[in-house]
Amino acid sequence: MVTAEYVIEPVIALMAVVGLIVAARWASLPGRALPSGVVFDLDFGLLVAVAVVDTAAEVSLAQAALRAQGIRSTWALAMVPLHIDAAGNIVSRPRRRRHVLVFDSDADRAAHALAGA
Repeated sequence: MVTAEYVIEPVIALMAVVGLIVAARWASLPGRALPSGVVFDLDFGLLVAVAVVDTAAEVSLAQAALRAQGIRSTWALAMVPLHIDAAGNIVSRPRRRRHVLVFDSDADRAAHALAGA
């Protein structure tokens, strides 16, 4: 019986470590919900993208044009994915773009304000 005590405790400890590893793997699966503020697709909730620009200076210009019309806006950083055509050629590489966002009710006015700017 004395040797069984030396085997049982390490087996219990090993099972606990394996359980923690499995729980950690499950928690880090990509299928889990992303933290708020991380945008990988084009779903901005109640906001609508009215402009897509590359630099922070362009965001400032667009926001100034919208502010002049009394339209509140914000921006979000979103990753434009890699695009490959049917032949396997790379059409565009992934890059970070900035989306100027407004509420849906202001989207038409914002589009007109940015078209005139």
